[in-house]
Amino acid sequence: MTEEPKQMYCTVQQIADDPAFCFTISMLRYYILHAHRNGLLTAVRRIGKKVVIRRDLFVLWLEKHGRR
Repeated sequence: MTEEPKQMYCTVQQIADDPAFCFTISMLRYYILHAHRNGLLTAVRRIGKKVVIRRDLFVLWLEKHGRR
């Protein structure tokens, strides 16, 4: 029996602090603000005022964004 990978949700601060990514908090906030235009909307979840990002979809967005 195979288990599906867990979807990991991260805050903006966690993504900014992660050494795997080279984004500042202000850069991430800008991308989130314009998520409806840049395609990041699928990875962003809003729970009240809290914004979380699904890590796997964020990485996919990065990969697609780099291939213009």
